[in-house]
Amino acid sequence: MIAADVAFRQTANAAAAIYEKAPPYLTYRTDVVVDVPSVRQHKVISRAVETRTADDYAVLQDLPRGQRQYAHSFPLIPTFDALSYFHIAYNGSRRDALSYVQLEKVLTFTDPSATSHSDVIVTYLRYYHASYAPDTTDQIAHIVMAALPTLTRNNNSSFYIHDVFVDMSTMLPTRVVYDGPDTHLTVDYTTVENHWLVNHMAYSRTMYGPLRLGRISFSVDATNSSFGFPATPSDPQLAGPPVARTPAP
Repeated sequence: MIAADVAFRQTANAAAAIYEKAPPYLTYRTDVVVDVPSVRQHKVISRAVETRTADDYAVLQDLPRGQRQYAHSFPLIPTFDALSYFHIAYNGSRRDALSYVQLEKVLTFTDPSATSHSDVIVTYLRYYHASYAPDTTDQIAHIVMAALPTLTRNNNSSFYIHDVFVDMSTMLPTRVVYDGPDTHLTVDYTTVENHWLVNHMAYSRTMYGPLRLGRISFSVDATNSSFGFPATPSDPQLAGPPVARTPAP
């Protein structure tokens, strides 16, 4: 089996490549469970979503016959690449909790052998130490990622990649796990009609008040199903040109 850091590089490139080939329009059903234990809130949200993938502009229909609105895909667009650079926006809403996930830039690596004339080429990751977990098989590789000081020093991120499960036949992730002291994110993937899609996401976070006085914890667990890939959207408002979005700071 190839070295774990090489496998991760190939996986990131495979994920970025299939992300760029996302279908123009996507429909799906999402069933989301939101829990906020400190206020004893338990909410189940079911929505039918139709989205324009180029700019993540979607129509959200609360099921069975509830509110209809235009916004980002909920709770995240199923074409999301979890190995990318992304930003999680939270608006404090007790209804939705996790507002949306904005992808800023896909993660890709250049093959060093393509530009080097050396007889020996050493490949390594600058920001992570990658190793295989004992449950790795020839079919599914479990890559454990340890964030290095080159990444964490002076970095205000609340979590980092911790585990990547890879289908070795396609080099695409089947699961990506982020972990941190107060934040956890798990993204699971499936393939439908050759499209790589998120079929499950679990996100939990604890937020603190000033001087860490007071805190609130919440969790979001979403299951996506009934994927469709229409050539044209059923809602005319999605038929317009994609809108450029300013990356989050």
